[in-house]
Amino acid sequence: MAICIKFKLLEVIDNKVSYVYGDCSENFEGIFELQLEKLITGEIPGDTCMTEVVRVIKPCLSNGQYHHKANRAFSKIYKHYKETRTYLIEGGYYA
Repeated sequence: MAICIKFKLLEVIDNKVSYVYGDCSENFEGIFELQLEKLITGEIPGDTCMTEVVRVIKPCLSNGQYHHKANRAFSKIYKHYKETRTYLIEGGYYA
């Protein structure tokens, strides 16, 4: 089964960033928050549970109570942020 997730930057307030996300067939139904700078600097330890790192405010319709799709989007956003220290404006995860 193919996975297709899209995400888009919603807002940045101080060190907290919010993204909307969803399946490629959805209209950005979910919202999650990240604090990447705190994660990079170690203020949030690397062994912190993913549900605390990726705070799902509203899950996308097809994700239900799970965070798998938000976590997939996080992996792309985190990698980009770690390399450039800038937030991805939008993107996707395809597998």
